Amino acid sequence: MMVLFVYVSSIKKVIPFLSVSFLDERLQFSQMGYAEQLEHLHRHSKRNNLVVFGVSESMALNTPAALAHHMQGLLFQTATSSELTMVRSAFRLGKWRQDQGKPRAVLVELLSVAAKHTAFQASKPLRDLKIRLDEDLTPQQMKTRRGLSIDFQCLKSRGYKPFFRGVTLRYRDGALIRKCARGEANKVVAAAAQAARATVPPPPRQQQAQEPHAIVL
Repeated sequence: MMVLFVYVSSIKKVIPFLSVSFLDERLQFSQMGYAEQLEHLHRHSKRNNLVVFGVSESMALNTPAALAHHMQGLLFQTATSSELTMVRSAFRLGKWRQDQGKPRAVLVELLSVAAKHTAFQASKPLRDLKIRLDEDLTPQQMKTRRGLSIDFQCLKSRGYKPFFRGVTLRYRDGALIRKCARGEANKVVAAAAQAARATVPPPPRQQQAQEPHAIVL
């Protein structure tokens, strides 16, 4: 491992125009365990993907090509054209069942990570249509999310608006967006309740009525 570090360091000196971040990434990758390397590669292969929930199913969207064009217009608010400029491919997840109660999710492969960020930023009108966007997670990432489900429900039941970005649980606190680690939702709720009690002014003190003194003549 020491030899590899010296080798990479020497390359940086000999070839200064070579991407330093790329060399550092390769070095970090070589230091990972086998399972970590597989997880890293799995996440990298999904980096351009989105999973879209709530897109209705119809015969017009029964082919991958038609679905891809529809998703481009839906995600990027552009007129449907014969050329795909943002979406590489799109297909439904799972098999269709006649008794299914909701449409199957759509896995969308975009042409770049920048296109994915653009789709997320422009997704507010879609939420009004009950269409939700999420990242394409690995099994390990989904397991991490499930470990935060209790915190998610706790924040939601207290009137917060929790949501995930990757495997990070976030919630809206007024105009701010904060992070919530595993097991911290109760602390967040308790701190908010304590702050609310501190801002409530104490009730005015009621003066006790004094009995009139008897006048002795």
